[in-house]
Amino acid sequence: MSQRVLLMDVDGVLVTPPSMYGSVMLQRHPETMLRFFKGPFLEASCGRADLPDLLPPLLAELGYTGTREQFMLDWFRHEDHLNRPLLEAVRALRQDGWPCYLATNQERHRLHYLLHDMQLSEVVDGELASCSVGVRKPDPAYYQRVTERLQRAPGQIVFWDDDPGNVQAAQAAGWQAHLYRDVAQFRQTMSRSEVLLP
Repeated sequence: MSQRVLLMDVDGVLVTPPSMYGSVMLQRHPETMLRFFKGPFLEASCGRADLPDLLPPLLAELGYTGTREQFMLDWFRHEDHLNRPLLEAVRALRQDGWPCYLATNQERHRLHYLLHDMQLSEVVDGELASCSVGVRKPDPAYYQRVTERLQRAPGQIVFWDDDPGNVQAAQAAGWQAHLYRDVAQFRQTMSRSEVLLP
């Protein structure tokens, strides 16, 4: 079994919806949503607050008349678009002995939806989401804590993300970090000998 471990970002990598719900809401309600995403939502995505508890003031300001549970469900379903060709490539790597984990900025309710409703738990060995780690990418502390949890040398961690800032921070931490573009690039890179060596 390889001593290397594969870490995959979610949004823009394993999950590729036509649009992100947050982006749609930012276009409709820029000031309100920007305050939410730059404040309360950051706390939830670091595991320091629970998203449903944060929603009532936001929903009141938006004039939303449904329940907070319905708002979250609409949000999660809007982004329920798996990158199935990439997931098949990840499955093949796991069959070859690669452990694989989600490395994503998420609050815990969407994380649960990703793992169970979207069934990503069947494709990965676990998650290293920001709400579990306690800090978000690209904070250097995220990469340090994840490295410690995995009990691997930094150079044994192979990481894919579509955000250049997250990739650069991972490279600074000593990880083998790659900017995701498409499945063909992923397959080609993961077949290289320097990645596959234990």
